[in-house]
Amino acid sequence: MKQWFQKYTQREQVYLLSAAIAVLLYLLLVVLWQPLASSRNEMAARNVVVKEQLLRVQALAGELKQLSVNGGQGRKHNMNQLINSSTNKLGIRPTRIQPNSRGETQIRFEDVGFTELMRWLHQVEGIDGILVREVAITQGDRGGVVKATVRLGQA
Repeated sequence: MKQWFQKYTQREQVYLLSAAIAVLLYLLLVVLWQPLASSRNEMAARNVVVKEQLLRVQALAGELKQLSVNGGQGRKHNMNQLINSSTNKLGIRPTRIQPNSRGETQIRFEDVGFTELMRWLHQVEGIDGILVREVAITQGDRGGVVKATVRLGQA
């Protein structure tokens, strides 16, 4: 290799060395630097996603901690408020509202119009976001009037 190199003039040797250095630098750039840079960019993007997830988890953990401190009473109270306000708005009166330990509430209606009951169920589940777990409807004493038991839970 040395003989091959020495057969060129000094000026050609400088050109060959310059070209060899340029090719070597280009190969280093392509083989090493670009994969590292793209890997760094991917890691930065993943870090942003993970940071956003961490913030969401921290917010949910704070909410869970607050709920455990309150014993979960905030949600039960809100569900009872929603039930009372929605029944008052539609002009129907429950005869019994009974929360249980699982976060569900059972509501009993006596002599309520079937149409008003269906509107209330739509209001509660479709708009207020409370899950209707069970509905039992029996015919009332008059036409168009029913007796119903509804079990609601958190969605």
